[in-house]
Amino acid sequence: MSSPSTTFRLFYPTSNTLTAVSLFDATGAALLPQTLADGTDNPAGFQSKVLTFTAASEPLFATPTFSDPNSPVSLYLCRDDAGAFQKVLDETVFNSAEPGRPTPAVTAAQEFRLYTATDLGGGIKTYTVKAPVAPVALIKALGKDPLTGELRLGNDILLRWNGDVATAAEVEADIEDITDPRGYLPFPIINRTTYAESSVGLSLVQVNDQIVPQDGLTHLVKFRVRYNVHGDVGTWAETSNAMLTYPLPLPNAPASLTAQLLRDRVDTIPDVVKVTWAKAADNPGDGLEIVVYDPLNKKHTIYSSNGLETEARIDNLSRFSVQDTGPALAQPYRFAIVATNLSGKSDETFAAAPLHITSKVKPVAPPTPDEVAGTARDLNTATLKAEVFSDVLTAMGTLPAEASAIVNSAIDQVIYKIKDVVRLGGSVDFTDLGTFAAKWTKERQARNPATGEPIIVPAYRSQDFAPSIGFKTGTRNGTILTDAQAKPA
Repeated sequence: MSSPSTTFRLFYPTSNTLTAVSLFDATGAALLPQTLADGTDNPAGFQSKVLTFTAASEPLFATPTFSDPNSPVSLYLCRDDAGAFQKVLDETVFNSAEPGRPTPAVTAAQEFRLYTATDLGGGIKTYTVKAPVAPVALIKALGKDPLTGELRLGNDILLRWNGDVATAAEVEADIEDITDPRGYLPFPIINRTTYAESSVGLSLVQVNDQIVPQDGLTHLVKFRVRYNVHGDVGTWAETSNAMLTYPLPLPNAPASLTAQLLRDRVDTIPDVVKVTWAKAADNPGDGLEIVVYDPLNKKHTIYSSNGLETEARIDNLSRFSVQDTGPALAQPYRFAIVATNLSGKSDETFAAAPLHITSKVKPVAPPTPDEVAGTARDLNTATLKAEVFSDVLTAMGTLPAEASAIVNSAIDQVIYKIKDVVRLGGSVDFTDLGTFAAKWTKERQARNPATGEPIIVPAYRSQDFAPSIGFKTGTRNGTILTDAQAKPA
């Protein structure tokens, strides 16, 4: 506004009469005393009041009292600048045809904090409504009721930004679907700002309406917020894109389910079950799932569909309960069906009684000839060392007391030496046994399985064992051969 003055003019439409007014400066402080008198030479459609202060003042906000309080009208606070009335809010000339921004009113909500001043020099300032800073949309599905477990439809939508006086905010949302030509639409809000948030200059409001269609699909939504101080508005501040889903009501459970055993399992011939169902007459959902509970009460999905069929045949259910040994037993299986849609599943509808289906028996692998002959043995390290010591003792006849420790240590050192040579890239060739050697895998190009991006797999070293001809031929023939014995003449 201009430099301090003692006289100002308030213009307002003739549809109401101003009887009293309280004035405040840019900090919200009251300006007193003052006189209020009718103005003259008013433009068409407007009347005015002349405000006179006892000392030079800088009024900005006005709280009016009207003769008809149910029909308030806009006020325009102006100063006389060489015969032209300049609006103190934005320093533009008052034009009754296009009066522009009205003078804001100060309330208990401290709305004067929503204005920022720009110094034009020469003691003149203009005032504009601030914009909310860094608004963020916080979206959370209402989820299930903690007491009943029922799905609660809709979303908890909160908008938070840096700024004061959330009650003076407006919110609009744009559902950015290809088929939506409407653009931004206004939505009502509820102030949820707590003391903790307001103490650090934050505002939090709840969008109190259905934003996206209740179709169970995820929509891209952008919100924007601005301040509106009794018609004096600031610029919009937009949030980032938010993903918003309004779930469908859960479908009603199917009306019935019947399970019939057409063929029981016989050895390797699998069982066959016929299931027949009827959907609910109201809100049946888009699809269905049929599940079976095996004898251990584990749940398995055995059929799903989005079609119109009302029956299906399902085979080999006994695979869910395989016996290790015979004889095969008949085990109970319980059947249930649920209706589905994009947002979830209905309660289960069970068949009247379980079906008893003969279990599958795990096949027994036939023994190898070595197992039949009793020659196949599995040795661990301790047994190997004990038998090697026994063989050395038989071959040598007598050994010193520490011979067992010497043999065990010798075996350990042989294993360690092989590992040491191979880890350094070398090889160990055992006559009549084979060769332990290091090998290198070349550098190659591959793809990151998580992102699909190409990566370079560096070369790396691994180990290899190539059995000798005597070891291979002797193992194949079931005898012990040296390399010389195994080589052809």
